[in-house]
Amino acid sequence: MHFQFLLSGPHGDLELYPEALDQPFLISPQEQHPFLTLTDYFGALQEFIMLNEGNPLCAALKKLGWFANLKPVDISEVIIRSEKHGAYYHIASAEIIGPGVKSKFAVTTAVSESAKRSLQAEYGILQKLFQIGPDYLPELFYRGAVTWQNDTGAAEFLMVLGEWLDSHHEWHVSDAPGSDRQKIKLWDYDNGCRFLSEAESYEMLRQVAYILTCYYDQDSFCQIYPWHHGAGDFVVKPEPGAFSVKLITARQYEPLVHFDCKETADPLVAAIHFLLNLCLRIRLDRLDGVGKPCWLDNFAVHAAVEGFFAGLGAASATKRVLFGSVADFLEIMQSFEAQEISDMYESLLQIYADEDQDDFGLIQERLPDHAAQLHDALQSFSLKKGVS
Repeated sequence: MHFQFLLSGPHGDLELYPEALDQPFLISPQEQHPFLTLTDYFGALQEFIMLNEGNPLCAALKKLGWFANLKPVDISEVIIRSEKHGAYYHIASAEIIGPGVKSKFAVTTAVSESAKRSLQAEYGILQKLFQIGPDYLPELFYRGAVTWQNDTGAAEFLMVLGEWLDSHHEWHVSDAPGSDRQKIKLWDYDNGCRFLSEAESYEMLRQVAYILTCYYDQDSFCQIYPWHHGAGDFVVKPEPGAFSVKLITARQYEPLVHFDCKETADPLVAAIHFLLNLCLRIRLDRLDGVGKPCWLDNFAVHAAVEGFFAGLGAASATKRVLFGSVADFLEIMQSFEAQEISDMYESLLQIYADEDQDDFGLIQERLPDHAAQLHDALQSFSLKKGVS
């Protein structure tokens, strides 16, 4: 079996020569590991992929539909690409090639102790969410720890093998050339990065809101949170006349607001908090993914409202709505004035302040206008046109 190590880039793969592999391994985009190199990282990836003599990998391939009697000896080549070094995780792809076999996986790696704890928790959360509904998540196949030793010391990598979402791309707000506007830019390295139209952006954000609402548990109030466009939590596959959005991570799955006791827990109040948070956070991104906080235009609020009520409608079809009908909930939300909506956000401000001070400053600046825009979006929304 032959292993090839490559570095993925916007203009294609770069082959890693020995001098490149000797470069320090990055714990984060700004921090080098004290003794690990890229050689160590790729070596650990190779060891993880071939854990238990490659049998877990073959089980994953069979699960994807490759022939049932597949054995490690049937794999002739593995191409490992370093795809991304994030603030917490490192993403690689592993392309598996053999007679009658060609498949690609994602390998997520955590090195720091905090990142390993987070990845361990995320693995359990994503497995749970996959059982609730598999349509909007990548499938995870196995996890494992690899201890790598070099001449300077030893380090443990925690790794997860998951589904590679082919043709799904990250996206972020970017400055639009020739104007003073900011628009959503699709990071499509295969066909060329491009700015999405407002209609495409609307549909993408509508699906984001729908997905988050589908995973909201109206009994326990558990929800996927925190999530952030700036972290690339959602990816999109643009297709002719359609968009396919997937959620690729879930750091926590618990209530946003904790009630003092079960007797005071009100599903209606919890659902209002969920909607308020959804409609605000869907507007937050980081410029080009790493820059200053930025704020999406008013269309994002309308997309969030439509996606939320579509998700609520889907829950209603399975009898999971615990606070009355979808129409009743819309009527309640439409009964609030803009100032009342603004006042209700007060209970969430401390959460935003604790989470990210840069985002919080932008939220404070924009909140009055946002509350008014959310009020208008609710007033103009109709279940007949908004929920399929």
